[in-house]
Amino acid sequence: MPDSIAPQKPRSSWLRHLSRIGADHGFFDRIGARHLALFVEEGDTLVVSFDRAERTWDQGDSGLPLGFECVTALEYSLLSLIAIGRTWFRDPALETLLKDLALDGFFTLYSQVLIVATGPDCGHAAARAAQHIPGAKVLLSRPAAAISAAHAPFEARFKDARRVNPDVPPPLGPEALQNAAKTFILFDPANPSEAAQAALFRAPGTTRIGLPHTGAALDRAMARGEALVPLTRHLTRGTLTAHQIRLILRPILRRDPGYLARLENAAGVAGHPARAALIARGAE
Repeated sequence: MPDSIAPQKPRSSWLRHLSRIGADHGFFDRIGARHLALFVEEGDTLVVSFDRAERTWDQGDSGLPLGFECVTALEYSLLSLIAIGRTWFRDPALETLLKDLALDGFFTLYSQVLIVATGPDCGHAAARAAQHIPGAKVLLSRPAAAISAAHAPFEARFKDARRVNPDVPPPLGPEALQNAAKTFILFDPANPSEAAQAALFRAPGTTRIGLPHTGAALDRAMARGEALVPLTRHLTRGTLTAHQIRLILRPILRRDPGYLARLENAAGVAGHPARAALIARGAE
């Protein structure tokens, strides 16, 4: 592994740990210069997750990629695609991997395939990947449908990424999801850019769920096993609903200081100081 991927402990420990898991239960490979793939063979439901290494690699041996709790708690298999930095997963080697797996019939070996991701860049890549997995069930938190000026002129958050233009080649995520069995898009409607991105997801079978004032706390909540395990269980069974999602995420969000701060601020701006004070006391 190059220094840019595994500079020091505990990152080296994180890489060794994933390597051991891959060697014992599937594989762990570098894909191109800035991506990794961990596959764990367990049950006949497969979770395909898109994640960022920075989220967990400083945790050493305890840092595991998004969806790993589904392996241990639900006995699902896992294919985790991990980016080093905000790459938008734009790498010919990664695209070739997904195409080859689809052509080899890898995804058809499973009774169900779930695609999960949190955050704009991971969600962008996960939605695009659905083109290779017809019939997948998809759960995305705050995904970017597009970032180019041509497709998302309102998007001012990722102007630097427009130089690499992750929207090409087509299809965009909303188009790639046309053949998904079911798609859930979670977003913060209080953020105009997130609301506009969510509105672009219009494929059949898409449910958009607004969770006001959550921001990045939504990604943090989704990544926790206590949320992702029941969410994916319901997704697999076909019993996932907007009400169920809110029920699962609410207690986790209420423990997130960032979410509570935004909620308190929103109450104050709306002219509800008593409510703001109540929220502040609950955060103490």
